[in-house]
Amino acid sequence: MTTDDITSLIPQRPPILMVDRFSYEVDSLCHSELTLKEDNMFLHNGSMVPEGLLEHIAQTAAAHIGYRRKMAGEEVNLGFIGDIKRCTMGKRMPTVGQTVMTTMRVVSQVGNITMVSAESTSNGVTLIECRMKLAN
Repeated sequence: MTTDDITSLIPQRPPILMVDRFSYEVDSLCHSELTLKEDNMFLHNGSMVPEGLLEHIAQTAAAHIGYRRKMAGEEVNLGFIGDIKRCTMGKRMPTVGQTVMTTMRVVSQVGNITMVSAESTSNGVTLIECRMKLAN
């Protein structure tokens, strides 16, 4: 999916939009990408701050949930991060021009609570791994 398609799946809009490309694989797996541009609000001295990676993962999860809701004929709604667990940050953060690639898996879903596991990499280096609970 392109950025235009993604905005139909998540409520975020520029300048906080943190997903450029999204691909839905199966009910429990998706992938996303973000190429860092100079105007990204989560940059400090040309490098992404850790909160930017967490926001990217949250938006990836939101796109996954939004895609499922859209395919079911339901309205795409707002969601919220409820909890972040088992979060491990790499030693290096991506810089302007690099692409962050994320793989996200749904670990469990009960009602409107979704637990995901995600890993983001850039140039083959792991940037972050975490579990995130979202309410949608």
